[in-house]
Amino acid sequence: MHLLRLAWADVLERTRQPGYLVSLLVMVWMGHGMLPREDAGYRTFVFNEQYRPSYGPEWVGTLTAVLTSVYFLFVGFYLVRGTIERDRRSGVGAILATSRMSKFGYLASKALSHLLVLGSMAVVVLLTALVTQQLLGEDRRIDLAATLTPFVMLTVPIAVFVSASAVFFDSTPVIRGGAGNIVWFVLLGVIMASGEMKEGGTSPSRDLMGAGIVARDVIRVSQERYPESAASATSFSMGLNFSERWKTLETRRFDWHGVDWSGEAAASRLLWLLVGCAVLGLAVVPFDRFEHAASALAARRPRLRLGARSEAASPEPLTPMRSADSLTPARAAFRFDALLRAELLLLFRGQRWWWYLGALGLLIAGLAAPLTGVRRIVLPLASFWPVFVWSALGHREARDEVASVVFSCARPLHRMLPATWLAGASVGLVLGATGMLRLALAGDLAAVAGWVLCALLAPLLALACGAWPGGGRLVEVVWLFAWYIGPMNRIEFADYTGVVVPRSPQVWLAYAAMLLALAGFAWWGRARQVTR
Repeated sequence: MHLLRLAWADVLERTRQPGYLVSLLVMVWMGHGMLPREDAGYRTFVFNEQYRPSYGPEWVGTLTAVLTSVYFLFVGFYLVRGTIERDRRSGVGAILATSRMSKFGYLASKALSHLLVLGSMAVVVLLTALVTQQLLGEDRRIDLAATLTPFVMLTVPIAVFVSASAVFFDSTPVIRGGAGNIVWFVLLGVIMASGEMKEGGTSPSRDLMGAGIVARDVIRVSQERYPESAASATSFSMGLNFSERWKTLETRRFDWHGVDWSGEAAASRLLWLLVGCAVLGLAVVPFDRFEHAASALAARRPRLRLGARSEAASPEPLTPMRSADSLTPARAAFRFDALLRAELLLLFRGQRWWWYLGALGLLIAGLAAPLTGVRRIVLPLASFWPVFVWSALGHREARDEVASVVFSCARPLHRMLPATWLAGASVGLVLGATGMLRLALAGDLAAVAGWVLCALLAPLLALACGAWPGGGRLVEVVWLFAWYIGPMNRIEFADYTGVVVPRSPQVWLAYAAMLLALAGFAWWGRARQVTR
């Protein structure tokens, strides 16, 4: 009973935050976009470029269940994690450490609250998809059992696995912070690669999302309906696939009545459900049950003994009065350089030795590597390396509980915001200095300008996100996905560095508009923090 109450209290605290409402609105938009029209410029499922099931209740439920699972793995994990650290910072953990609640009971309540939050998002997606099915009109049958079954078989095991993994990451000291975001992203890549989802022939037990189970059944029915599809190259893709050819290419639809869940396929989903439970059990091992927080809280309390006076109660000796002439005169002039230097010191405060070693390695590689390697490897890595430095911008005053002191200074918007922005931009400019020098000597001034724009853009993103709850984690997640999609996959419109892929004038205008928009959001967010 205590477990349920603690989980429900955690859910109520999350749902009262503005970020939760934003996430639900995103799920409404996603639920509609998961079922594209035939004339849309993208596809969420395609077999041999033009075959797909009709939008009946079975396919609507299956497709949205798989895509929702993808969202939970790559985005939902970052949305739900951080609650244990919040209890640690707020002092709630120190109170829980003095209670009789067990480690597993506390962690299970957190996993349950994660699961309820993810479940509410899945319900919103499902309802939106059902409305979209009626609007598209390909098959207006309503069969709740056929629509809900894929969510139970596909999405629920993923939600349990993600919820338990978030608890495990938040309980383990090494991956508790921002480094855990990268570890999770790499771990997902390894799991997805081992499952060989694109082949459709891997063992169901290795198929984390169950997409291979769905694909095999859809391909079988498609080949029965269109025998000519079996003669062509068998390929399928599930996810967002953008191409102008989708607008003109004829789509061949066929009726599909859902996955025939064999014993092996059903057992594979049960296996991943048990894996999630096992991960939750493993989280008990590294979890310290806030013992350090409780010890620190006890150390701060004054100790009183019978027959002795407390040190806190003893009168302090009076300080002798000093004349005003003996005090150092204060300078009334504002020094922007001193403020900028202070902002730089705050940015680098707390960085570990390995961060500086990596930064030095990137600077040396910018001079020693071939120019092609500088473009495709060194500078993309240099654009991601300062993400943990930038992520502190915009929310560190609230994190360290000094907002009332910092924002009481004169003109915090006109003076502090530009200094914070330029300090963050300086980090990006310094890390890419040797690479920019090589590009400038090669005459590629457009790439140099692109890197300068990237250095200006990153701290503005952090400052804009700082006004929202979980701003630091949001910056890390957004930058991680932008780095993977853009520079690493060499997509022009997503390459925020402007170095890997040459930009067209339209892309330059888009990034310039993005810079202005983020500057406006950063100003609005800081003004909101100052007047709060």
